[in-house]
Amino acid sequence: MAKTEIIPQANELCRISKGTKITGLMTSSADIRIDGTFDGTVYTKGKLVIGEAANIKGKIFAQSCDVWGHVEGDIFMEDIINFKANSNFTGSLKTPKLSIEVGVVYNGSCHIITKEEYNKHLHEIPELNKEAAPKPAAAPAAAVHAAAAK
Repeated sequence: MAKTEIIPQANELCRISKGTKITGLMTSSADIRIDGTFDGTVYTKGKLVIGEAANIKGKIFAQSCDVWGHVEGDIFMEDIINFKANSNFTGSLKTPKLSIEVGVVYNGSCHIITKEEYNKHLHEIPELNKEAAPKPAAAPAAAVHAAAAK
């Protein structure tokens, strides 16, 4: 059976509002905007916007990202990340393209990577790899009936 991929609709957005606190793993094929607090791993095939009131601790994997708030952790970009004035970042960044406005507080390392290197880092998200792992084939019905008859 062929696997069906869900294609996000135009302007589809997952939003974590100011005052909301989430811990864990968040995955989405749509764009994400975070204005609240998130502790864990964020993965999106789309764009991630980190609002001015946002406070994120953990790992971020995204196609692109605009940072207006506070991020502490490891960031992996497939395309580009834009740090906006007054944003704050502490950690490790791996991205093909980088933009930093005047007024950004940046404490960390930056490595320019290729898309292939980004894809290798996706293996750091075990939950994504579980979904992609092939499921074992079911035993043929005749073999099951023969075993049950014994």
